[in-house]
Amino acid sequence: MRYLCLVYLNEDAVAALPPAVHAALDAECCEYHAQLRHSGELVVGEALQPVSSTTTVRRQGDRLLLHDGPVRDGHEQPAAIYLFETQDLNGAIRLASRLPSARLGGVEVHALEARAPP
Repeated sequence: MRYLCLVYLNEDAVAALPPAVHAALDAECCEYHAQLRHSGELVVGEALQPVSSTTTVRRQGDRLLLHDGPVRDGHEQPAAIYLFETQDLNGAIRLASRLPSARLGGVEVHALEARAPP
C-alpha cells in the first residue's frame, strides 16, 4: 500500500540552525533517503521550496482565484514529501518516524486510495 508523508517544519527555526548542524541534518537525510531507495520502500522523496514560493489556486464558479502563499498560515510549513510503498500503516509510521527532519517538526501520514490500474 502507498502512503504519502508530509513533513512540516518551522522554516525560521531551520534557517536559524548553525551551518554545521544544518549540513549534518542534510547528510543524515540523504543517507536515510538512500537506505529507503535501496529497500524499495521509497517511491518519491523531495524537499519543497520555501512556503514564500507557494501559490494557492481556487475555483469559484468560472473564476480562477490565485493567492501568493499557502492555503493556511501556521507555525510549521510543509517542507518535504515522501511517498512510501509499505505493507501497512504501521510500516509507514515506522518509516516516517525515522525521517531525520521529524525531530524538528511533524509528519502527517496519509494512506492513498487504492485504485484499479487503467
